Amino acid sequence: MHVRMHGFERYTKLSDALKIVLSHIKRLGKEEISFNNSLGRVLASDVISKIDIPPFDRSAVDGYAVIASDTFGASTLKPVELKIVGSIKIGSRTGLRLSAGEAARIMTGAPMPKGADAVVMVEHVKEKDGKIEVLLPVTPGKNVSAQGEDVKLGEIVLQKGRILRPQDVGMLAATGNVKVEVSAKPHVAILSTGAELQEPGKPLKGAKIAVVNSYSLSAAVASCGGMPLRLGIVPDKEKQIRFALEGATKSDMVLISGGSSVGEGDVVPDLISELGELLFHGVAMRPGSPTGFGVINQKPVFALPGFPVSSLVAFDMLVRPALRHMQGLPPDRGYQKVRARLGRKVSSTLGRIDVVRVKLQSSGEEFIADPIRVTGSGILSSMTAADGFFLVPEKREGFDEGDIVEVEIYPHF
Repeated sequence: MHVRMHGFERYTKLSDALKIVLSHIKRLGKEEISFNNSLGRVLASDVISKIDIPPFDRSAVDGYAVIASDTFGASTLKPVELKIVGSIKIGSRTGLRLSAGEAARIMTGAPMPKGADAVVMVEHVKEKDGKIEVLLPVTPGKNVSAQGEDVKLGEIVLQKGRILRPQDVGMLAATGNVKVEVSAKPHVAILSTGAELQEPGKPLKGAKIAVVNSYSLSAAVASCGGMPLRLGIVPDKEKQIRFALEGATKSDMVLISGGSSVGEGDVVPDLISELGELLFHGVAMRPGSPTGFGVINQKPVFALPGFPVSSLVAFDMLVRPALRHMQGLPPDRGYQKVRARLGRKVSSTLGRIDVVRVKLQSSGEEFIADPIRVTGSGILSSMTAADGFFLVPEKREGFDEGDIVEVEIYPHF
């Protein structure tokens, strides 16, 4: 697979490249963590409620607990009179029991007294001298949240493979699941190669540029549940890259950006082959074609392009599905998709997939996808300006203005 100063003789189809990647990705184990730290984690097992919710019959409104049949026939012209025999507050059980002709003041969320089967809202009652006049009848169960109405003891409330959201964390708390089993986070080592690179924030002298991929890839890894480990900048020297790669394989996955193309100094693919096995180099997609993949010490290693746009696109197409697969999620990108009408013509080349960044606008009941005109691999603003992207398949030479395309939306965090 030696391509330096020769160029790629052939490219691997993106679909084939993804199959090769996934065939070398192993599911990670699981760990038990506090529910309070579970946001964004992937459930490794079903969550079963330890209690009924609500745990007792409770009032759904402020009003008066009654026996429903006592209120039948009540109206503003002919109110029903009941005797107040107590008050029930939130947070404490009550030993109160109602008999025919009796009522009890009750607050929203307070437990129902024995004998009562409904609550009359305070708006439908007049109180005077220890008695109430009920102006509107209620049926059994009215304004009462029954025990187990929301969740029953032993019910599966959250299923394995779910990415936990804020409301899910609330469900864990409500159902007594203070410990939860989640998939382990993939630890991903990130290396950037290039003598021209330096850390951000320092004055750029000579032909230096700020290292971008180390940070954008780190954020991308974190966005799909991984634990990024930035190992810094490695000079374009075989010995130093070799040493860095060997050390990086202590992690679950390695991403190395730069040095993956066909220039004289692009030694990364050769080093992967030397230290392990290079499974493909060159993918039939634009941007991101110089991407390579292999295995060193049984760990997956991605050789990503040095240009920031190519690096992020290659991450989305191949690394993101792999990281999701490691955590027991479907091996896809996991992005929301919408159908949109293309705002202008897009041309492509047969035999490769084009990843076209777009801005989305709503027009009536449909979306319009406007391709971003500046699409070079080094133009990072083409990514920051984009709301999402769509793919032009290998067998198409593009899409015409007005065609319907499926846009994958970049998430907001």
